Amino acid sequence: MAADSKNTRSQSRLEKAAREDQKVRVHYEVEAKAVAEKTARLRALRLAKEAADRVATDKMPAAAKKSKAVKKRPKAGESLSDWLADQDKMGRRG
Repeated sequence: MAADSKNTRSQSRLEKAAREDQKVRVHYEVEAKAVAEKTARLRALRLAKEAADRVATDKMPAAAKKSKAVKKRPKAGESLSDWLADQDKMGRRG
């Protein structure tokens, strides 16, 4: 009888574990499905936004190129000290 009772308890424990495992598995699958749907929705939104941005960029006229700032070079006859003094007057040297 003792062995029979022990067998019944272990069988009951195994059945309970199987039920719990099934509950956890279902919960996991539901969450995985929700994440997959959310990812698909966000991917679709991102692709739509990128397409709209691409269309808007194509419609915009090309911006005029900005000329690069030309550095003021010392004149051929101007000494370095004169040039540095001029830079000080313009507030470029600290």
